[in-house]
Amino acid sequence: MTERRVVVMAADSPLVALPDITPADLAADPVAINTVSGTTSMDLWPCGARPVTTLEVTNSDEWLIAVAAGRAVGVSTSATPSNYAHPSLVYRPLVDAPPVPVVLAWREGPGHPAVPDLLALARQVLAAGDA
Repeated sequence: MTERRVVVMAADSPLVALPDITPADLAADPVAINTVSGTTSMDLWPCGARPVTTLEVTNSDEWLIAVAAGRAVGVSTSATPSNYAHPSLVYRPLVDAPPVPVVLAWREGPGHPAVPDLLALARQVLAAGDA
């Protein structure tokens, strides 16, 4: 499956006035990039239209703090607003950007005994989403 991308910004960002945001709308703002576990890189923008400034962070907490403090904007997935609701953060859809693939992976062979139940639940959730 895939998840749509969203822009995450401080509540007082001028971008809050836009109902939808494009990657080009972000080119003038510093963009926080989580280099360890993030789903966004400079490859999201065409070479000639990349943000002028980036702020590299190494974890989600540092990323959220930088965005909430207004030091940068961020790009994440549509799951982020429900996982990281905060009055200092505003989320808007990022249009004209490819979705992020979501995968579930596990190792072959003996593993955790709950893996089959997790797989069954994932299949059930995905099937319910298709209805």
